[in-house]
Amino acid sequence: MKTLARFSVVATAALGFVALQAISLGQAVNPSRVHQLKSLKVAKIEAAGHSIDAWVMDNEQKREEGMMFLTDKEVKSNQGMIFLFDTVQDRKYAFWMHNTYIPLDIIYVSPSKKVVNICAGKVLDDTQLMPAGPYKYVVELKLGMAKKLGIKPGSRFTFPAGLKAID
Repeated sequence: MKTLARFSVVATAALGFVALQAISLGQAVNPSRVHQLKSLKVAKIEAAGHSIDAWVMDNEQKREEGMMFLTDKEVKSNQGMIFLFDTVQDRKYAFWMHNTYIPLDIIYVSPSKKVVNICAGKVLDDTQLMPAGPYKYVVELKLGMAKKLGIKPGSRFTFPAGLKAID
């Protein structure tokens, strides 16, 4: 038991040191996340005449973490995430809000980059938010931003050339 307690103290101190180093470099660290926002690629995506800075979730590990553990102050209103899949996903695969502290718009986007449907994700809710049809992309924004930006079913997204899943 002493060894475990000592390891816990050492691990906590090491994590604190890493966090302090990152803060001194002007980078916020979220100790609950595997993929820190600063380490993710960002793509400018557009819909309904508006530009969104989207963190790129292009592999399974990143897609699984998504917006988990992020706080409201870590995500600005013009920021979101884009989830890229290498194949078209059918209606049996849905998103949920497990470990997600910010209410979100979950925007399912077809292979032709048209919005299939938009679901409202509630904080820490494990209810599956079902797509209305096949999709190849999902965009997550703070709750209400899709409506504010005029994004609705049928709206078309524009993504940078070469943006694709890497798995």
